[in-house]
This record gives sequence, C-alpha cells and structure tokens, in this order.
Amino acid sequence: MRGLAEVLALLAAGTVLALALVRIVHLLHMLQLEEYDTLRFVRWVVLHIDQMAANPMLDLLGLLGVVVLFLPFESVSSKDVIACGLSIAVGLTGLLWERRLRARSPVKKALVMTPRARRLLACAAIISLGICLILLARQARLALAIAWLLPTLAPVILVISCMIMEPVEASIRDWYVRDARRTLAGYAPTVVGITGSYGKTSTKFFTAHLLEARYRVLMTPESYNTAMGICRVIRGQLGPEHEVFVVELAENEKGGFEHLLRLVPCSISIVTSVGLQHLEEFGSEAAIRRVMKGFVSMPGSGSTVVLNADDPVLAEIGSVQGKRILRASAGGSLSSDLHAENIVMSADGLSFDVVMNQGQRIACCTKLLGRHNVENILLAVAVARELGVSWNAIQDGVATLQAPPHRLQMMAGAGGVRIIDDAYNSNPAGFAMAMEVLAAFPSRRVLVTPGLVSLGKAEDTENIEAGRRAAGAADMVILVGPKKTRPVREGLLSAGFPETNILTARSLEEVTGLMQSLLKPGDTVLFENDLPDTYNE
Repeated sequence: MRGLAEVLALLAAGTVLALALVRIVHLLHMLQLEEYDTLRFVRWVVLHIDQMAANPMLDLLGLLGVVVLFLPFESVSSKDVIACGLSIAVGLTGLLWERRLRARSPVKKALVMTPRARRLLACAAIISLGICLILLARQARLALAIAWLLPTLAPVILVISCMIMEPVEASIRDWYVRDARRTLAGYAPTVVGITGSYGKTSTKFFTAHLLEARYRVLMTPESYNTAMGICRVIRGQLGPEHEVFVVELAENEKGGFEHLLRLVPCSISIVTSVGLQHLEEFGSEAAIRRVMKGFVSMPGSGSTVVLNADDPVLAEIGSVQGKRILRASAGGSLSSDLHAENIVMSADGLSFDVVMNQGQRIACCTKLLGRHNVENILLAVAVARELGVSWNAIQDGVATLQAPPHRLQMMAGAGGVRIIDDAYNSNPAGFAMAMEVLAAFPSRRVLVTPGLVSLGKAEDTENIEAGRRAAGAADMVILVGPKKTRPVREGLLSAGFPETNILTARSLEEVTGLMQSLLKPGDTVLFENDLPDTYNE
C-alpha cells in the first residue's frame, strides 16, 4: 500500500505541477503586457482576483491542500491512495478547464516567448519543481499538500522569479544598451527624437515620410519607444545606408529621459504635447509637466527643439541656453516660426495653408482625419525644413501622408459600413479630437469604446467627460466592459443621451456579434481605444 501511495503521490504532484505551470504561463502573459513591471503586475493580480478564480479546480485543489496540511502525518493508509487519486482527477480536470478558458477567451496580443520570457518561465518552473521534489524526498503527503497549493501560489512564484532574475536581466539590458550605442555612434546618422504625452507616434510617421523626399530614413516601427525597443531597432535594422534615424521616445521610460538620451542623443527633437497620459505612473500633473519641460533643456535633446506652440505648458518655455527653439502652431499664432491658416476639416480629410514667419506660404491637403493632425503635420514640416527639404517636396509629401495604424485609420467595412480605427488613441485630448472627427460624418454614427485608463485619480472624472463628449457625436454607443465603463455611461446619461442607445458588451467578440445585427449600409463605426488583455472583465 505504501508503494502505491507514493507512486500516486508522485503522479498527483506532477499533474498539479503541470496545472501550476499552465497558470504561470497565463500570468507571464499578463506580466509581459505590463512591460515586466512587477508592481504593476501585482496591482493587476489584486484587482483581478476574479480572473484568478476562473478555474474552480484551482480553488478546490488549494482547499484540499490546506486541509491536508492540517492532517496528522501518521502511517500511510487507504485514505492516502484515495486522496492522491482524487487530486489526479481534479488536476486533469483543471487542465481541461484551462484549455476551455483559453478557447472562450481569445487574446488580442498573444504571449511572445522572447528570451526574457523563456528565462522567467524556466526560473518559475525550477522553483515549482524544486518545492515538490524537496518535500517529496521527505514526506509524500506534505509534498502533495504543497503541490495542491502551487497553482494558487503561481503569482507569488512568478514575482519571486522576477526578483531572482532581475540582476541577470539588468546585466543583459546594460550590454544591449552599450552595443546599441556603439552601433549608433559608428553609423552616425542624424537623429530626430520625438516625444510628448500624445501625438508622438503620428508625428514620427509624418516626419519620416517628409524626410524621405531627401534622405534615406530609418524609423522606429509601431510604438517602439522604450530603451529595449530602440536597442532592438538599432542593433537589428540600422545600417550605413541610413542618413536619418527618426526615433520615438517614451516619456514614462524607467530611468527617465536621461536614460533614453544617453542611448540616442538627438540632433533635433520634437515635443508634441503635455497631458494626462500615464498620470497613474507619474503621480501628478505637475510631475508630467516637470519631466516634459526638463527634456527641452537636456543636452541630449539636440541643438534644435521644435515645440507645439498651441500646448499651454510648452508655450511657457522661453529661450533655453544652447538651444534653438522652433515653434509650430495650428491655432494660427503669428509669433510662431510657422503656423496654419484656413483650416478646413471634413469627412474627406484636411486642407490648410502652412505659413512661415518669413511670409512663405504653401497650400496643403491630405486625406488624414482630425484637426489635431494639422499640429502633428506642422511639427514634421518644421523638422523637414530645418533639414533642408524643399517646399515642393513637403507639399507633395503632405498630400501622400497615410494614417499610422490604429490612429484614425479609415477603412471600408463589410456591407457598405465605414470603419474608423482609432484603437491606439487612449488619452482625453485624443478622445475629444476623435469625437470631433466622428461628428463630421453623416448619421448613423456608432462609437465602440472601453473608456480611458492609466489616469490615476482623474480617471473617473475624465471618463465622465468622455461620455458627455460622445453624447454630442454618436447616435449609438457600445461600451466594452460593464464595470470599467460605468463613468462613461454616467457621462452619456448626464448629457441627455438616450439610454436605449447605449449597449454594453464584455469583449470585442461580443461587439462583433452585436454589430452584425445592428449595422446598416452607410453607418460609420469608430473604434476608440482598445485596452490590452490585462483589462479584460
């Protein structure tokens, strides 16, 4: 009987270990979405206990583990065999349940098994296996009890793995940064840095496009804007053929702008805006303003800095020693180095005049949507002119600009429906601009949104205001996520929006089902913000 019990205990521990590893892989995905920030990950775990309990087999195993821990460890009996057999059955059921949960909850951005992710997973697996083996060598029933608790302790195991691996990861990051700096210094392209609370990705795309009329340009793709993302581009894509390197710089990078500018010292830079984006991380609006203003005076921001003159915080910046400050204004500020006049916005795009303070003027038109894009274009034009691109080339370049992916990107949907994809716009100013764009289209106008996040204490207030703005632009609103969109609903209703025209879905998959029965030819659907899987309800 003892031999059978020990074999079954080993099989039971192995089954539960497999279930724990499946849960650790899921949590590793969430950790990756939180950019491997342990504090943000712990906050996610605390706020999403309901997701941790989505597999009831985990709770049952944890309960059994607690019960067994308090049982007296006497001689092996038939009860041990029954307990082991039960744990194997529950563990296998738990594995099948996890598979069912995955099938029912498709992810937007899958886990990428990068070398760092593999190292963390290996460390967590070793810790989990070590716990079982150490205890199994001494007491089978105690080992079984601890093994039953392993899936429940998966978040703790992953956090411990992060702490163990951090010195290794720090050394690897330092090596990547040193290698990228050597590569960049060796090729010595003109570096154009672009930062801001919002608008930096669009401005980056526009700047690179205009500069391509004269130079061979490399641009950091998508939203690559952290030190490791930039290192990856430099080490993997930058070559001797590139004359200009256009790089987006994250304002919330660990180590601040000092860290980024040591990696990519700029020749010229752009600051697009100062707003509430990442307020949760910065802690206060004053901290955001201080960081963005500080960027302008840093040696690494370049000898020339282009500022959005319409931003009230950036407008406060006067002369800076050792810097040439250029200002661009879509609001028509005549004191700016260049400004826009005669702006006309419609569902077909934008037209406007670019006027230099020397009196030069060119008429521009573009298929881009949104008045705010005039600001982004002007900032790009200022850099292009500073680097010697001709007015004719700029005019042609503006006419051929394309919206960056998921930023007021127009596309044709099925059945004659217009789709506006603004999924990567996640700040209050961007939301307001998107509502202005939606209002320019004929009825019916449908808004699909999960609201705004990462705004700290201002989040509910900003979402209520977003709801009020949406009430003046949309005919129907589909809220994604019943809990987190309550403030948006409150704002809609307070503005007199009909409650019958507000629908709620738990996921984008549910939204798709709703739209199939609701939409008609000629409707316009705006997808405003798309939260990562860490916000799933």
